Amino acid sequence: MLEATERIVVSKDWITIVLLIAVTLLILNRLKSNDRYYKLKNLLFNNTYINSFSKANPLLFNSFSIIFLAVYVIIISFLLFIIVHLVEPEMASYDFLFYLKIAFVVCVFFAIRIIAGLLLGILIEKERIQKHFTFLKASYLSNYSLIMLPLIAIHFYINSTIYSYFLLITAAALFLYYYVLLVKTNQSLVFGKSFYFILYLCTLEIAPFIIMIKYFIL
Repeated sequence: MLEATERIVVSKDWITIVLLIAVTLLILNRLKSNDRYYKLKNLLFNNTYINSFSKANPLLFNSFSIIFLAVYVIIISFLLFIIVHLVEPEMASYDFLFYLKIAFVVCVFFAIRIIAGLLLGILIEKERIQKHFTFLKASYLSNYSLIMLPLIAIHFYINSTIYSYFLLITAAALFLYYYVLLVKTNQSLVFGKSFYFILYLCTLEIAPFIIMIKYFIL
């Protein structure tokens, strides 16, 4: 006699929906600011975007930047989700609620970093430099999102562990490359005011990232 076996099917439909939301946001930004979008897309190869919009007002809290903030929250959350899924498959298991938990933590993480960065800039009387530095990071993260979005989409539909590791290595290498560009663009700050740069790096870059990784994996 055959016994019925319960079959659990994990739906990935929510991944498609979230990816479509990210694509829709990018389309809206392109329709609204096509020239700015085009220059941002080429940021990896030249500094035209930085030179054109580094003196914009408002510099940080404009609609273009806020939309991209939402996009790279989606992208960073997906990358963390993939990392957790590789390390602890049963913990993530393509669960939408778990992804929302990650996205919420990432949102709080970015909010705290932005606020703390502005406060630190005021505290050490380097507010203008801090805003410019934050603008550069936001610009590089926005460009990062444009590159990583299609790579992440491919990951969820080919279901390959090898590609997963390739994706994460590419994401890490690209992230480090952006930091090299960031340091190169701010040589006078890094080498002329190294104390402030090291303080900023340890307080707002390294420590929060380590805490967030430990929160999800340990």
